[in-house]
Amino acid sequence: MTMKAKIYLFFLSLFSLLLNACVSIDQLNSDVADLKMEVADLKKENQNLRKEMADLSTQIDDTQSSLQELRGQIDEQQHNTNKNLKEIKDRLNRLEKASSPSVVTSSSVTSAIPETTPPPSALFDAEEVYNEAYRLFKEGRYPEARAAFTKFLQQFPQTEYSDNAQFWIGEAYFKEGKIEEAILAYEEVIKKYPQGNKTPDALLKQGVSFKILGDNDNARIIFKRVIEKYPNSPQADTARKELEGLS
Repeated sequence: MTMKAKIYLFFLSLFSLLLNACVSIDQLNSDVADLKMEVADLKKENQNLRKEMADLSTQIDDTQSSLQELRGQIDEQQHNTNKNLKEIKDRLNRLEKASSPSVVTSSSVTSAIPETTPPPSALFDAEEVYNEAYRLFKEGRYPEARAAFTKFLQQFPQTEYSDNAQFWIGEAYFKEGKIEEAILAYEEVIKKYPQGNKTPDALLKQGVSFKILGDNDNARIIFKRVIEKYPNSPQADTARKELEGLS
């Protein structure tokens, strides 16, 4: 091989090496650029994750605050309920110690008579509103029925349906298992409509409610009260059976 050929091969090899080196550098630069993009994406994802965690922490704080406020409302409601129940129990104790009241037969129990007779149109409207509320009750939509009966009493406080409406409010609570609230609703029937046709039922259901709560002493007082006030009524028959079941 001539010297000229050797020199040519040398430079050809050198050029090949340089070319490969350039390709390797370009590939390396490309890989570095890809890595930089991946790092940038990871940083962005990390920032988004931190923001989501901060938002979640805020939501948790808000939820805890709402729960604390709700607990306060429940505690206040429970306090008021216990206070009202205590008043009822105190009244029952006074009744037990007092002399027996005069007997009222079931035939003498009539609906409360309003002080002023409403016009026929008002009576028709009252009946329509009452029937709608009662329909909700029969369908088992107890919260809606309670709201409807409450609205009825606000619109028509003194009608032949008023004591019934108050009684069904108590029944709605009873059906929902809110026994203490039911007792208070029945008490409204007894106090506001003492001559109403639902008063014997309200008194009886008060006794049943106390029995469910395990308060047999007050249940016994009320059942005896039903028998004393309405001795010949179906409610008295039920009260006698309830008394037999009390320990």
